[in-house]
Amino acid sequence: MRKITSIIGMGIALVEIGYSFYTMNDTGRFFGFELNIWVFRLIWAALFGIMLNSYLKARKTV
Repeated sequence: MRKITSIIGMGIALVEIGYSFYTMNDTGRFFGFELNIWVFRLIWAALFGIMLNSYLKARKTV
């Protein structure tokens, strides 16, 4: 179950990052806060990294 959650989280993060390049806005909304688009992308990239790390640890234990 933990691996599936990590995969879904990575997918959402990749979609958010890709969509932010597609729309070409100056700001992005993260939990109701408007942020600079590069900070927004950095936060989503960090979340992707956290999910990837979690997935790799879960895969290694099984």
